[in-house]
Amino acid sequence: MLRLLGALTRGAHPRGQSGLPEPLRAAFAEGSLGGRHMPPLFALTMGGPATVGDLAARINLAPTTTSLLVNELSRAGLVERTEDDADRRRTIVSVSEHIRGPLAEHASKRLAMVQRALDRLEPEARAHFIEGLRALVEEAE
Repeated sequence: MLRLLGALTRGAHPRGQSGLPEPLRAAFAEGSLGGRHMPPLFALTMGGPATVGDLAARINLAPTTTSLLVNELSRAGLVERTEDDADRRRTIVSVSEHIRGPLAEHASKRLAMVQRALDRLEPEARAHFIEGLRALVEEAE
C-alpha cells in the first residue's frame, strides 16, 4: 500500500512545476508559490468565483488559511478580488482572466486522469473505491 500511495503522489504531483502551463509556472516561480496554492485555483476555475468563506468550504480549509492563500495568489496576479454588487461588505474572488484558459485546460487534464482510472473499474468496484476514498477523507479530517 505504501508503494502505491508513493507512486500516486509522485504521479499526481510531479517534482517542480514542469506540468504547469507556462504563465502559471512563471507566476508560481516569481511568487514563491507551491502545491498548496493549486486547490483554491482549481476550485475557482472549476466552480467559478466565490467568497473566501465559500472557497474555504469548497477546498475544506479554514477561512483564515484560505484567506492567506488568496492573498498570496492575488499578489502573484493569479486571482482578482471584486466587491459584491449585492452586498458591498462581501468580496468575490475569481481567477485572473490571463490565466483562466491555461488553468482550465490544466485542471481538465488532471481530472481526466481520475476519470480514466474510474472508467477502468466495474460499476461495483467504482462504488467501493469511492466509498473507501470517502472513509480516507473522513479519517484525514
